[in-house]
Amino acid sequence: MKNRIKKNAIPLAASASIVAIALAGCASPAPIAGADTAPSALNVFEHVHGLGIDSNDNVLVASHSGIYRVDAAGELSGPLGGEPFDAMGFAAAGDQYFVSGHPSSSSSTFEGPNLGLLSSADAGESWASVSLAGATDFHSLTVNQNDPTQLYGLSSDGAPLSASTDGGVTWSAGASIEAYSLVADPSSAERLYATTPDGLAVSENSGQSFALTADAPLLYLLAAAANAPGMLVGVDVEGAVWVRSSEDEGWSARGSVQGTAFALTVGAEGDRIALIDERGLVESFDGGHTWTILTAG
Repeated sequence: MKNRIKKNAIPLAASASIVAIALAGCASPAPIAGADTAPSALNVFEHVHGLGIDSNDNVLVASHSGIYRVDAAGELSGPLGGEPFDAMGFAAAGDQYFVSGHPSSSSSTFEGPNLGLLSSADAGESWASVSLAGATDFHSLTVNQNDPTQLYGLSSDGAPLSASTDGGVTWSAGASIEAYSLVADPSSAERLYATTPDGLAVSENSGQSFALTADAPLLYLLAAAANAPGMLVGVDVEGAVWVRSSEDEGWSARGSVQGTAFALTVGAEGDRIALIDERGLVESFDGGHTWTILTAG
């Protein structure tokens, strides 16, 4: 699969080398499939900005043309709610979803240029504007999976971190930080992780300040398991998949992605990992030791 996202590179130092990791910058999308046409995984997977897993164990794919669902047989459906928006930022807590990005050029529901924050409380069947409509495009968005009132976002304009404690209705400014991924710790009300050019950083005060963690790989993708306290999964700048089973455990390598990985998610118990790379949507059910292709792209 060739990813044709236009890219703004963030330099990440890895020993003596510099590896460029892409932030996606996409124009307003048009629908890729009509009402009577099955969506194409090849088209959807060209522009993936985030992944999630819903309460029925389907994989959620946040793309340039909306949010799609992939079932256990690898069948793709969507865009959910019939909304083909450009989902630049995506976060899910069970069946409550949050999206930021840009409306489609044909949208009569949401005005541009930016979506602000949208929310769905019914697993994507309908979408409503929550805040920041027209003004903000979060390129990184995360929610505490065990408390969906806690949200964090980094916008595309370089503003400081935004934090919300009321489901995105109101926001406060946090630290100024350059990061690719944000991950709210599901087991902590105030802990937030960020993958930065200098390494994995952690905040213990809801994003007001960050400190680098010791002995972590140089990650750009990161995900946390809702029901496995302290567990983190990441992909480093060389394409290796890493797992930290708990806060007391070190990081262990679990194979490599093929080409570049564009999005990552973890199941609630931590054994299931799904990611998008050059093969399409791939997943592991043993913590990253073995991988299979769910939907080729």
